[in-house]
Amino acid sequence: MKNYLTASISESAVRHNIALIRGLIGDGVKLCPVVKDDCYGHGMDVLYPVLAELTDGFGVASPPEALALREKGYHGFILCFLSAYFDDFKVQDELVWQEITQTVMSKSALASIQAAAIRVGKPAKVHLKVDTGMGRLGVPASQAVDLINTIHECAEVNLTGVYTHFATADEADRADTFKQLELFKSILPSSGNLICHAANSAATIDLAETYFDMVRPGIAVYGCNATEHVQNIVGLRPCMSVKAKLIAVKHMRKGSRSGYGLTHEYDRDSRVGVVPIGYGDGYFRNLSNKAVVRIHGSDAPVCGIVSMDQMTVDVTDIPDAKVGDEVEVISSDPAAPNCVENLARLAGTIPYEITCHLGHNMRHQLVG
Repeated sequence: MKNYLTASISESAVRHNIALIRGLIGDGVKLCPVVKDDCYGHGMDVLYPVLAELTDGFGVASPPEALALREKGYHGFILCFLSAYFDDFKVQDELVWQEITQTVMSKSALASIQAAAIRVGKPAKVHLKVDTGMGRLGVPASQAVDLINTIHECAEVNLTGVYTHFATADEADRADTFKQLELFKSILPSSGNLICHAANSAATIDLAETYFDMVRPGIAVYGCNATEHVQNIVGLRPCMSVKAKLIAVKHMRKGSRSGYGLTHEYDRDSRVGVVPIGYGDGYFRNLSNKAVVRIHGSDAPVCGIVSMDQMTVDVTDIPDAKVGDEVEVISSDPAAPNCVENLARLAGTIPYEITCHLGHNMRHQLVG
């Protein structure tokens, strides 16, 4: 961790986003935020108290993420999206013992969970994941009813929910999403008090038909929009800003060049600052010569290739910039040129990838 790289996470922004989502889904629908990959790079350690207070559970990717929440003292609902049958028996048994809801998507996964429940002497809770068109994990919809019946035959396993995941909910064309939705509805049991859920961030924001009993927003909780199609529909507030320090300022003559490959040539005598962040810290290399940072509220263009742990920025037009000054690498202002959405556009990717790559080398702090 580099103490001079700080990700400030706004508690008020997170509370605002959750309140907006609650207002959309109403009182009868549970809110289960997805917190995998360290809350999409926003920092579980700082966000846990807020999310635990305001939501109805957590969605995680892996057994270690689920067990880490129990270690924090969380006793509520946790859904683990990946089955644990590739983990050792100790991990499989601990998931059952800790009453973590596991995902079943095949008979082999069911057998593994059943065996763990027998070893522990305690029923295992599971949700069935159905592949309705994502083409990724999940039992094929055509086999879902058969697997549901098989689970019901296992006295050691309690089926408490059924879910699916949308492939195109964040796109303007809803045809494929509605096909998935209708297929999902067709396999849902008519009784059994199961928790049914399907909505990701985009569907939660803009497709009330997908709410069922619970929604699973991820990036929306942290204030980012899944795509431009759903941008600003409800007024989400980005919660993350990333700051560093200027560690050097030097003069470069007109015509001189800098960075690997010497890709940037200065068209005037210039002042250049060095910022200690690079692609090893999650700042994308393909933002080279494209992005800006902000110093004293002014834009400083990234000049030259972003290195592994540092980059150069042009501070010629910021005459008071000096060593030790704060550099706003990523802004929480959605209108800023260095906001997450704009950096994603410049990098040719999605906001998820920008935030998920950040965080492992920086200190997270919760602010007001």
